[in-house]
Amino acid sequence: MKSVWVTKSTEITKPWGNEQAWSTGGNSRIKGKILYINKGQRTSLKYNRNKDETLFLLTGRLLLTFSNEKFKEHKDFTSCYVEPGESINIQSDCPYRVKAMTDSVIVEIGFGGNGSKKAFRFHDDYGRHSSIENEIISCAQHAESSITNIKDI
Repeated sequence: MKSVWVTKSTEITKPWGNEQAWSTGGNSRIKGKILYINKGQRTSLKYNRNKDETLFLLTGRLLLTFSNEKFKEHKDFTSCYVEPGESINIQSDCPYRVKAMTDSVIVEIGFGGNGSKKAFRFHDDYGRHSSIENEIISCAQHAESSITNIKDI
C-alpha cells in the first residue's frame, strides 16, 4: 500500500564544511543532501560507481572540475564556474570535484547506489582518498588552472 511518511535529516561535519543528509524512506534509492562548503575548500576528486547525482547551486560560486566515463583512457578533464541557479548533472563513473570560490550552499539529489559502495576517491585534500593515480590527478589540476565558461560546454 502506498503511504506518506516523515523522515529526519542527519547533520554530518565534513572537513570542507558540513552536510545535512536525508533519505526518502522506504526502499527508495533516492537520497538528498544540502552541502555547505566553506570558501576555498573543495570536495574529493571522485566518481560514483552506480549512482547518478544532480547538484543545484543555491548560493555562492563553484569551480567544477569533471570528465566523462572514459577519463582513464584519455585523461582529459575540464573546469568551469557554476553560478547560483545552475545545476550540475553527473552520471555514474564520471569523476568530478567542486571547489567553493565563496561560501556555497548546494542541494544534491542522488539516485541509485546501494549505500555499501561509497564514492571512489582519487584525491582528497584531507587524506581520505582510497587511491592516488598521479597522472589523473595531474590532468584534473591542469583543468582547474585553465577554466572555461560553463555556457561554452
